[in-house]
Amino acid sequence: MTSIQFDQVSKCYRMGRKLPSLRETLGGPWKSKDGEVHWAVKGVSFELQPGDALGIIGPNGAGKTTILKLLSKITDPTSGRIRVNGRLSALIELGAGFHGELTGRENIYLNGAILGMRKAEIRARFDQIVEFAGIGHYLDTPVKRYSSGMYARLGFAIAAHVDPEVLLVDEVLAVGDYPFQLKCHARMDHLRKNGTSLILVSHNMEAVRRVCDRGLVMYHGKDIFQGTASEAVVAYSDTVRRAARQTQKEVPEEGGLSQQVMTFDAEIENVSLLDMEGRPVNALQSGVPVVVAVDVLVHRDVHQPDFSLTIRTPDGRVVYDTMTSWMKIPMPDFTAGERCRIECRLNLPLIEGIYELDVSIVPADLSHFYDYIERAVGFSVVGSAGAKGIVDLDAQVVIRHPKTEAR
Repeated sequence: MTSIQFDQVSKCYRMGRKLPSLRETLGGPWKSKDGEVHWAVKGVSFELQPGDALGIIGPNGAGKTTILKLLSKITDPTSGRIRVNGRLSALIELGAGFHGELTGRENIYLNGAILGMRKAEIRARFDQIVEFAGIGHYLDTPVKRYSSGMYARLGFAIAAHVDPEVLLVDEVLAVGDYPFQLKCHARMDHLRKNGTSLILVSHNMEAVRRVCDRGLVMYHGKDIFQGTASEAVVAYSDTVRRAARQTQKEVPEEGGLSQQVMTFDAEIENVSLLDMEGRPVNALQSGVPVVVAVDVLVHRDVHQPDFSLTIRTPDGRVVYDTMTSWMKIPMPDFTAGERCRIECRLNLPLIEGIYELDVSIVPADLSHFYDYIERAVGFSVVGSAGAKGIVDLDAQVVIRHPKTEAR
């Protein structure tokens, strides 16, 4: 049975201050006195089977959280049909369903009841929730004194132990520390194996690749791409890059490296993978050195930018990631109109397979991207038989035994 059906769903909000009349309200999509409406979601469709995981990505204001609110019935669609089969658990807003004056213990029972758990179910899972959240010492402290991280840990622990058929998770996990995020990923994997369908909204592209098998890219309320999680991440990056190139300025909906702001003060014009003779290659022997050559055109003055390079497997696993600042390589200042080539020599002792190369240029404070290209170059590695994994460590085996030593 399908766990989620989201069929041609749209959500429209009226722009302006005045409330609509009764006739306008009953008559379907209405217009404000200014004639302005905002379509937060416009004609979006997708379907999930038990155990599926869908990552929804896009800039702020793209409609991602609105989709979660529609699924959890916090708001109703303007048009379209939504069907959710089975118990739904949602972690959409930090601390939603918590009462600040109540303790962590009391809020576990309160929030569990809101999510549809019986008191006996909550009691049976209580110790697991407390252990997962890691708030044992603060269990009887009012949650208004909790940090945002403690809020997130407790909220996710409750939502993930409801044993839902459908789990919705918004960006709130970003406030948790790295070990807790790993625990969350492991818990989501466990739930999926038991048939839970998952929808994850995140600006963390690695989390989307890690947790989800499918991806949906939202942009200005519309579904602009659906495919595998890795393909969706690339489609999102390409969309933001095209928008930045058209405007030649910061994309206003974005904010921070994880959301891929691109200003194009310095633009990557070409990326090449070359052998040591300077010839382009797309297939190479394991362990053979190559040069990544990146041609850059500077549109505005930039001060000591940072250059980064990442090698991934097709499913998004990071094989190698580096930046000029990590390598203690000083970068010069560039002035508008200049061109330069950045060359990076690499030894690639990789296991036979297909790999992809990402490149980016960022300011020294890492506040945004000047330019960023995912899958700038794809290449294959051949000739590393006798091993599996990612890196060929060229193991040398010596067997010390009386029979071998006597030879």
